[in-house]
Amino acid sequence: MSAVLLFHVDDAGRWPNLLANVRNAQTVAPERSLRVIANGQAPVSLWAKGHWRREIEERISAGVRVDFCENSLHNLGLDPDDRPAGSQLVPAGIIAIADAQGVGALYIKP
Repeated sequence: MSAVLLFHVDDAGRWPNLLANVRNAQTVAPERSLRVIANGQAPVSLWAKGHWRREIEERISAGVRVDFCENSLHNLGLDPDDRPAGSQLVPAGIIAIADAQGVGALYIKP
């Protein structure tokens, strides 16, 4: 079994690179587990309900796990219930990243 690819995004402007990486990984290795953890300023872009949000929801529908840091949402004043469909919440993104790496996930920062 291949290790999970763990994509970390903490900058609102990095979604295009992250989404390109995720699309490429899904195309080349469709059986590979992919996970995205978003913290810092990154969530802001997806609460706008534009193109990036629609695409991340498509990736979630295609099997990508997407987690948002509750601390970041709180700090940004974003309603956690308004997150992209199918995404999940983690209490602290940095802890979720460390825990995932601790069980063998491979960290990628697009």
